[in-house]
Amino acid sequence: MTRNKHRIIVLDGDTCLRLISSHPSRLGRVAFAEGGDADWPTVLPVNYAYIDGVVYFRTFEGSKLYAALRHQRVAFEVDHVDESWREGWSVLARGALAVVRDRGVIAAADAQLESWAAGEDEQLVSLTIDGATGRRVVGPPTG
Repeated sequence: MTRNKHRIIVLDGDTCLRLISSHPSRLGRVAFAEGGDADWPTVLPVNYAYIDGVVYFRTFEGSKLYAALRHQRVAFEVDHVDESWREGWSVLARGALAVVRDRGVIAAADAQLESWAAGEDEQLVSLTIDGATGRRVVGPPTG
């Protein structure tokens, strides 16, 4: 067995938010419990915009919208992998969802948001981030 010489670096909160804000694909995952205590966690992909510490995404009728209407606490995950170098990073943010009604906020978010899957009667949802943690996997030191 060969030992992997890659290292794991713990990322600070500011670095985590910078990675969320600059992630080129703007694709993340929202994780939450759909109902009562007996429910399994649900993890769903979303295209997102990031403005001033808040993640925005669009959704239509379904579990994400219901979670937002309940101001449910969720986890939001974004990652990047470079398969050729076997390196990457992963960030996990936590916060509460809400449905956005302010037209100015909706316009600002929509200017940055491009949903891959559109639906009828979409609503803009916000995730105000309370905290973020992350890790980066990097190759062995050179030299």
